[in-house]
Amino acid sequence: MKAFIITTPIGVFGLNERNEIIASRFFEKNPERVARKLLDAEKKLIEEEKQVLKKLKKKNFTEFIFNFKKPEYSHEKFSDAEKFIKSKLEDLAIKGGFVKSKEEFNKFLTQVGSEISRIKIRKSIGKDSLIIQAIRAVEELDKAINILVERLREWYGLHFPEMEKMVKDHRKYAEIVSQYGARDSIKEEDIKFFAQKSMGIELDKNDEQILMNFSSQIVNLFKLREALVEYLEDSMKEIAPNLQAIAGTLLGAKLISKAGSLEKLAKMASSTIQLIGAEKALFRYLRGKGKSPKHGLIYIHPYIQNTPKKMRGKVARALASKLSIAAKIDYYTKKLKPELKEELEKRIKEILSG
Repeated sequence: MKAFIITTPIGVFGLNERNEIIASRFFEKNPERVARKLLDAEKKLIEEEKQVLKKLKKKNFTEFIFNFKKPEYSHEKFSDAEKFIKSKLEDLAIKGGFVKSKEEFNKFLTQVGSEISRIKIRKSIGKDSLIIQAIRAVEELDKAINILVERLREWYGLHFPEMEKMVKDHRKYAEIVSQYGARDSIKEEDIKFFAQKSMGIELDKNDEQILMNFSSQIVNLFKLREALVEYLEDSMKEIAPNLQAIAGTLLGAKLISKAGSLEKLAKMASSTIQLIGAEKALFRYLRGKGKSPKHGLIYIHPYIQNTPKKMRGKVARALASKLSIAAKIDYYTKKLKPELKEELEKRIKEILSG
């Protein structure tokens, strides 16, 4: 005999082919728990469905059709049984003591619907969203640091212009100023000699203090960037280990950010990934005003940077192909596949030797 098992916001009902209710199991009247049960029912058998199923089997029913898909059972959406239950749902809720009135019934359904939407929104915001915010913070920090370091070099350069060419590293420059202040206090041996013979203007105590404070804030920004990169490394290892292994932490995070999510990146063709970040150049080419771009963001990858210019197109295609596979594996399994990088290295060698 055939039975229909219909799961609703108030509970689960078992019906025969004549739409007669043979078994039922009401939910606890808690909108949040009911919402979770309805979402779980889309993927597996929930406890109330199991109880109704057990009762139906005792009454010699052998074929079971659910209104939600179940891996091991038949499924029929909008069956006559489901339509019947939905048309009688309000009466069933009141007669079964689930609610006391029509107003209470409608209010409960609204609460369940709102809770389902809330749960779906929470689930849709994955950890890749945190990665996107972190890499954008790093990019904005880079811009801010570059602007502030340029200002520091011009400002401190009035006092010690010779140090401009002697210290190329921005962080070290800021650290020297924040630690020593005036040029006469610098203890670095390779700088000390030039400091004593500098042609720059003198600083008073107030000038020196403000420059030291300004440069120390720049040093703090470098430390903050360092902490964000460490956070990204840990997050990428968890969310996108294969993308991280092939692209590196920062490039991998930038690709996810540009795509909008790991899911969107995983669903992109390798040719699209190859040109992420080169949209303006691509539009110029499509208008007949420039050459077809060979790469976008992936240009910063060492494999492309270290490749002769005439071979960069082939290397970019090979790299984008592996990045596409890596993103798909990360999105669907998150299992690290070391052979991906090995295969890419082998392909790069073939391109360069060919």
